[in-house]
Amino acid sequence: MKRRIVHGLGTLMLAMASTTAAEPQPRPASPTAIASTIAPRPFAALSPGNRRIAVALFESQKPTAPSARPMTLEQIAQERRSGKTWNEVFQAMKSQGLIQAETLAQALGRHDRARHSRS
Repeated sequence: MKRRIVHGLGTLMLAMASTTAAEPQPRPASPTAIASTIAPRPFAALSPGNRRIAVALFESQKPTAPSARPMTLEQIAQERRSGKTWNEVFQAMKSQGLIQAETLAQALGRHDRARHSRS
């Protein structure tokens, strides 16, 4: 009786092992598939609302210091994607003399009014 149980368990384990071995294993991604996955540019990766804020900050730039160079849209977007809030990005740009607005809301309001007057 014990022999039959042991034999039955052995047969069951053998059947399970052969079923597991017959399942296809997932393939790792090929090097070309990994290389072709390019990270989107910072501005393109922003949501539409965040793009509007980035454009508003970009267009609000009026450098006062001769050595101050305006930031590009990509640089502004990268600042946001690095974990800074929009207010922190605004304050950094203001401290560099790139923006004259007193608040972020003021810069956004001016941008929206200018955009609507162009329409």
